[in-house]
Amino acid sequence: MVKKTVKTDKVLAAFRVLNTAKYSKMDDEDKIKVWKIARALKPYADKFDDASKDAAEKLKPSEDYADKLQKAQEFERMRNANEDMTKAPMGAAEYNEFIKEFQEYNKLVANAIKEFADEEVEVEFEPLTDAAFGKLMASNDWNMSNVMEIGSLVLE
Repeated sequence: MVKKTVKTDKVLAAFRVLNTAKYSKMDDEDKIKVWKIARALKPYADKFDDASKDAAEKLKPSEDYADKLQKAQEFERMRNANEDMTKAPMGAAEYNEFIKEFQEYNKLVANAIKEFADEEVEVEFEPLTDAAFGKLMASNDWNMSNVMEIGSLVLE
């Protein structure tokens, strides 16, 4: 077992990738290790997700925000599909105003949860060998970002 001190946002990123990982090319013993690593990360990922959802809900800029978001998404879909924009649920000026509100809202939520993302937590698990990690990578269609997120955490 190893104990690693890691920022919560790194734990969350690794958990999201590991939680959906395939283990098909791994030895059974290593499959169990990966599963246990994901279980060790899960409480921290859940806590961060809960804080993020709570901040997103409580900091909404207006009561009709969800409705405006849905209209903006429909506006974008119609624009991207080159549909008749006279039938759009909002005009271009209203859309542009919403985008400003959307960006300010996202910035506010990000600022609210930054301390949670930067919080260091201690996780304990049995690390993977290079060979086991290679088999885990071979079992999944990951990009280099995924490999770096996970490798820095789960390797011996």
